[in-house]
Amino acid sequence: MTGHQLTSALANYKYQPLSFPDGVRAAVLCPLFIREGEAHLLLIKRSQQLKHHKGEVSFPGGVKENSDRSLLETCLRETDEEVGIKSRDITIIGRLDEVDTTTGFLVSPFLGLIPHPYSFQLNNQEVEHLITVPIAQFIETTNQYNFYYFNGQRLISLIAYHINSQVIWGATARIVEQLITIFQENQLLPTGR
Repeated sequence: MTGHQLTSALANYKYQPLSFPDGVRAAVLCPLFIREGEAHLLLIKRSQQLKHHKGEVSFPGGVKENSDRSLLETCLRETDEEVGIKSRDITIIGRLDEVDTTTGFLVSPFLGLIPHPYSFQLNNQEVEHLITVPIAQFIETTNQYNFYYFNGQRLISLIAYHINSQVIWGATARIVEQLITIFQENQLLPTGR
């Protein structure tokens, strides 16, 4: 697989915005890199010191600040602050559907190709460590399970992933699920195992 194949697959994808007027706007980067012809996804394990979503696996990103001119700018600024990936080293190749969280955030995910290897600079106040996962691991049925979440009113069944001793759930898992669907629709991954 090449970066060009990924870019072509996402060129015509039209992301779906959500109407969530009371949601706090946030943006994340879904960093992809190619190693030995295989696409990998970079995630972070959030620090236990954070106010929201502490200790969870997520993508680099955060809340839109008043000084940010766009959600893309939020995504790039937060990615630099958290893991030290400079915006000049990120090639944005697409945008996925917005997702909401049970904690009141409306998240806009951007897909970006990053170089590999890369000299990351982690902000230890926000990031415990990095997690890299070959995209193909997400379609292994042994790595998927239904996660049941009670939102205060009803029990909701969501997809979750258990990979490399890490649980990926919630908005992050829904973003990964979208990405996997796009990969499969464009024959960039096997259809299932």
